[in-house]
Amino acid sequence: MKWLKYSIILFLFLNTASLKSQDSCGLRISLLTCSPGAELYSVFGHNALRVVDSVAGTDIVYNYGTFDFDDPHFYTKFVRGKLMYFLSQQSFQNFKYEYEYFKRGIIEQVLSFDCTEKKAIQARLFDNMQEQKRYYKYDFLKDNCTTRLRDIIFNSASLKKDSLRLSYSISSSYRDYLHAYLDRAKMPWTTLGIDLLLGFGADIKMSLYQSMFLPDYLQKEVGQTNIGNKKLVSIENVLVEDLQPSPKSLPLFGLPMFIFSILSAIIIFLGYSQKDSFKFYQRGFERVLFLIIGLLGMLLVFTWFGTDHQSFSYNLNILWAFPLNIILLSRMGKDSSVIKKLLKGYSICALAVLFVSFIFPGSINVALLPLIAVLSYQSWLLSKKMTKIN
Repeated sequence: MKWLKYSIILFLFLNTASLKSQDSCGLRISLLTCSPGAELYSVFGHNALRVVDSVAGTDIVYNYGTFDFDDPHFYTKFVRGKLMYFLSQQSFQNFKYEYEYFKRGIIEQVLSFDCTEKKAIQARLFDNMQEQKRYYKYDFLKDNCTTRLRDIIFNSASLKKDSLRLSYSISSSYRDYLHAYLDRAKMPWTTLGIDLLLGFGADIKMSLYQSMFLPDYLQKEVGQTNIGNKKLVSIENVLVEDLQPSPKSLPLFGLPMFIFSILSAIIIFLGYSQKDSFKFYQRGFERVLFLIIGLLGMLLVFTWFGTDHQSFSYNLNILWAFPLNIILLSRMGKDSSVIKKLLKGYSICALAVLFVSFIFPGSINVALLPLIAVLSYQSWLLSKKMTKIN
């Protein structure tokens, strides 16, 4: 019967070790960090809270990153920044299965809060699950599924004393952190699109607290935080291995820098060509280019003033993606004096963008700089030599 005695002792030891992270209230609360995926919606990863309640016999994952894709006005709300996200819950096994299916990893960090704080967190989650409280207006940089969990964890009673430390500025901006993810995912065109949409606020240096707006950075800071003389994370486990294939880089001719460099060379060639056969193509190319830039500028004006996306405000790209180029296009062949003034103004604004890009590196996507420089120069030359546009 010795084997039975030793089996019972071993069982009690393991059970005690397991309950140690749950303590007398029978709760175990963990931060789950999910690895980035291959699609745009998943490229920045994800966070959720896991609450194991041994008294109630439940193992629930709370997720602030859910939205109703079946909403008939989904796309309209998404574009205008009015799409409401909400807190949802599901069993841990279902949550885990989804990430296993897509071969994305999950890391669990068991939080070493005392029983009172665990109950407070659970109560807050229960309260947020009420129909009138579970919805919130999503903001990619300031209020998302990760920042909601950051607020829950770091606003707990035992961590509020760290508020001064968390308020210190770091050397990186929101845009820097986004670029780190997109560069790792080999998404240069997505990077270009995001850089075009983001306003100047994305280039301001973050505080340590603000830097935890992305899953990996929340995981990192949680792992480095102490509660008194002990670590905030008592146990860290890899629940699901990240088995996704490594992303592939685009060939050189598919990169934005290559495309816009070629486009810039075409503009220079047409601008300096003296052949009559090229004049027709030059004028047509200019009209198409001004139309595209003007439409892009109108889009940026709309995202700034016509939507609730706060991160799209104060967009410096409007200085070169000039909405008034639409007016320039419409007046070609009618009033050369107005065209000259618009061309000179556009040239100066585009030149200002180049100076801004040197003062605040990264605020303007580097692939656009050759195009912006050529547009500024060619617009100035065109205003000087223009007498009449037919």
